[in-house]
Order: sequence, then structure tokens, then C-alpha cells
Amino acid sequence: MVGQEILLEIDNTLDQLIRNAEAMEAASMRELSEVELAAFEKTQESLIHHLLVMDEKLAKKPIAHIQKHIEKKRATFTALQTRYQKPLFHQLHRKSEMLSKRRSKRFLAIL
Repeated sequence: MVGQEILLEIDNTLDQLIRNAEAMEAASMRELSEVELAAFEKTQESLIHHLLVMDEKLAKKPIAHIQKHIEKKRATFTALQTRYQKPLFHQLHRKSEMLSKRRSKRFLAIL
């Protein structure tokens, strides 16, 4: 890949990560199921992995004047990721606890 193509790919990936993070931040955690939350996490992980691969390719072909633009988007995504991950973790933890309690009650009801 040519340097400009790599930068365009990184830019598009960062845009998608930012859009996803903004959507998660705006979504009510109570409305999302565990499946939806897990799917979101996997999507973000996949995009981050793709970003890292493209970043490695870019390191071999540095283009300084556009890298500042990329760094700015990375900072935006990192800030959004930090904000949505805390509520996401707590929501997953609460749902997991609720399921454990339900299973325990069902087990006790059987006995």
C-alpha cells in the first residue's frame, strides 16, 4: 500500500471507531442486551486490530504532515473509549450478577 492509501485507511478506521464510541455513549446501557454489548466489543476490537496493522505499515512509510491529523483522531477516540468503557463494564458486571442470582434461585427451587 502507498502511504496515502494507508493514511486514508487509518482515517476511515478511526472515523468508524469514533462513530461507534459516540453511539455507545449515547445509548442507554439498560436497553442493550449482553449479545449486543458483546458484539459491539468485538467490532471495536476488530477495528482497533485493523488500526494497529495499518499503523505498523505507516511506520514503514511516514508522512509527517498528515500524521498530526491522525493523532488528533486517535486522541478523540481514546477519550470517548475511556468514557464509554466504564459504564459498559459496570453494565456487563450487573447483568452477569443478575443472571447468577437467577440461576441460583432456579437451582434452589429445584432442590
